[in-house]
Amino acid sequence: MLKDIYKNPVLLTDSYNPSHHRLKKNGDWEISHMYNRKSGMILYGLREIVNSILSIQITEEHVEEAERNAKRMGMVFPTTLFMRVVEECNGYAPISIETLPEGTWCPVGTPFAQIRNTIEGFGELVTWWEANYLHGYFPSNCATEAFHIRKYLEQKKVLYGFDDSFFWRVHSYGFRAHRSLEDAYWAGTAWNLSLHETDDFHTSQHTPYAVIGGVSAQSHKVTQQFDNEYDSFIHAIDVTYEDGLKVVALLIDTYDANRVIHEYLPSLGRYAKDRGVKIAMRPDSGDVIEQAINIYEVAKANDLLDTVSAFIGEGMSFEVMKRYDAILEAHGIPLNFVAYGIGSGFYQHMNRDTLGWAMKTAYSNGKDRMKFGMVPLKRSIPGEVKVVNVAGELVVETVNESGREGLYEVIYHHNGIGTPTIQIADEEHWKQVRDRVQEQEANQEQIILSDAIQHKIDKFADQYLAKTS
Repeated sequence: MLKDIYKNPVLLTDSYNPSHHRLKKNGDWEISHMYNRKSGMILYGLREIVNSILSIQITEEHVEEAERNAKRMGMVFPTTLFMRVVEECNGYAPISIETLPEGTWCPVGTPFAQIRNTIEGFGELVTWWEANYLHGYFPSNCATEAFHIRKYLEQKKVLYGFDDSFFWRVHSYGFRAHRSLEDAYWAGTAWNLSLHETDDFHTSQHTPYAVIGGVSAQSHKVTQQFDNEYDSFIHAIDVTYEDGLKVVALLIDTYDANRVIHEYLPSLGRYAKDRGVKIAMRPDSGDVIEQAINIYEVAKANDLLDTVSAFIGEGMSFEVMKRYDAILEAHGIPLNFVAYGIGSGFYQHMNRDTLGWAMKTAYSNGKDRMKFGMVPLKRSIPGEVKVVNVAGELVVETVNESGREGLYEVIYHHNGIGTPTIQIADEEHWKQVRDRVQEQEANQEQIILSDAIQHKIDKFADQYLAKTS
């Protein structure tokens, strides 16, 4: 059942993993890297995903259950290995995981995480929870999308001389379309790293340091309470005024959006203006950008641009937003006249391949290893590495190369004694990530490899070509 998904951490793996202890010839020491092989990204969420699993103490009962289930599925479970975890390591995986600081811009090909075992003979545990670690693609994807939206808004703000209220024109609108509360958590908290206006009320609990807000708004169920939709609009303006609020969004398509725009809007606008209330007219079906243009034209003709605006939440994504903005610019309409609610278009186009997340072995059976492959995109980096900052760019070096300090921070470490050292992903951590995101630029497109790293890769190429020629 859903309530039991974290009940046994040993089971949280791909079903081919139980066979690897037999298929390999040496599991003494291993190192693996995690990469974004396809697109640059903001790293976010991996720390919490890693430690939500590795903080669970493994018991003899967990191992016995895993052994039974493996046998039922026709597999041979590495019982001896996991019983050693229970008996020799106090039930915690003897591995170490280090990552770049979350909130960092990682150009394509960055080994943003490095994982190793800390006790000889436990190399198989380096990749045991690989599938779970890769779930971090989703929060990182969402953080990256929000980051790009923010950068776009910054460019337009400077171009047109808008004030900081311009950053509030984009609204998170996707809570109800998520596949699960876990996805809603990741997308909502990632949104809050860079943006402000949100329908994700639950994130106010998770991100208390976020600068966020919502807006009073009608829905169809509200308008349908009234025999006359015009009366619903007047009522909305009245209660907004009485409650001391300044803005309310009016949904205009419950019956006839064109009638609302051309017949009702002039008098509604004047009524709202008299009460000191701003009204955002919200088209929700049909040609919504054309309706927004019509709203602007009516508001301008009636001297209501200080009171009336438009809000589009139908079929929105970042790409649609940019396309609509281009239409507004072509019509000479100020971009701050129209706000957007981005729903499932914020995240439903994302999958693991969007950023190209992968985890690959870098050291195993006593040697540096890499996936060479026929496709350069799929190639990995051999050996233990560090990521350093050189003149503002990320560079991968061997651990003994140069005197530069590496950027990795250890988020989980257990040497087999007592309990592991775990870097908690709490509210303060989220705030640090938010502050780091705001400092990032996305200028570096590709990770840079040092000469020493490239020499290692060239040796693999020579070896591979020699064997296939």
